[in-house]
Amino acid sequence: MNIAVAQSGRLAASPYARRLARERSLSLETLRGSGPGGRILAADVLGFVSAGAPAASPGAALPVAAPQIAVPRVAAFATSIALGTLQDLLAALKNSGRTFDVDDVLLRAAGRAFLEIPDACGVGDAAVALELAGGQAVFAVVPEMPLTSLRAMRLAALADSRDEADKPAALSLRLLPESDVRPVMIPLVAGRAMRLTVSVNTSGDHAECLLTVDAASVDEATAATWLAILKSAIEQPLRLFV
Repeated sequence: MNIAVAQSGRLAASPYARRLARERSLSLETLRGSGPGGRILAADVLGFVSAGAPAASPGAALPVAAPQIAVPRVAAFATSIALGTLQDLLAALKNSGRTFDVDDVLLRAAGRAFLEIPDACGVGDAAVALELAGGQAVFAVVPEMPLTSLRAMRLAALADSRDEADKPAALSLRLLPESDVRPVMIPLVAGRAMRLTVSVNTSGDHAECLLTVDAASVDEATAATWLAILKSAIEQPLRLFV
């Protein structure tokens, strides 16, 4: 029995408990006080509400958990490639009537890197998808193909409006406009386990390369070695022209 009721005829309750009970439309007479002399405390009001809450029926549907979204494991590797020797070679070839661009050399160097590190082909064939303004052009890696033929294929792809983004390729290659600002993170392209982004500086003597890989498809150590081989091939470009 609430002792305060016997003495004064008024239930003893803390002001906060009275306010909570009033907000919940509860009669103090329905509550059992746990304070000194049976005084009703805020905890008694909250406990009554919690205890009186309707239990979920056995057939009630349980909340559906949000679907788990698989987050790809992405690794990135960067290197700076000196282009002085390559630019001198391209200038000498141009004077002799044979014109090539850095894009052609990058395609050939990527093919040579795949030839030396076949494990880098984590998915599909060792093909390279060159990112163009209107889509992608996929080139099969044929190390024996003359660079003149590779260049002809690239120029034909530029003139063609077809997008070969649905074709399998191990690498997506993107050459950024000349700039002294280099990328530090580039997302992967759908369907490609590797993406190489190349940014040539405004003076044309260096290229900043960023290789992004799906680490679940391509081992990180393998990807780093692949990029090192690409760097070596471009800095010593004579072997790419034979």
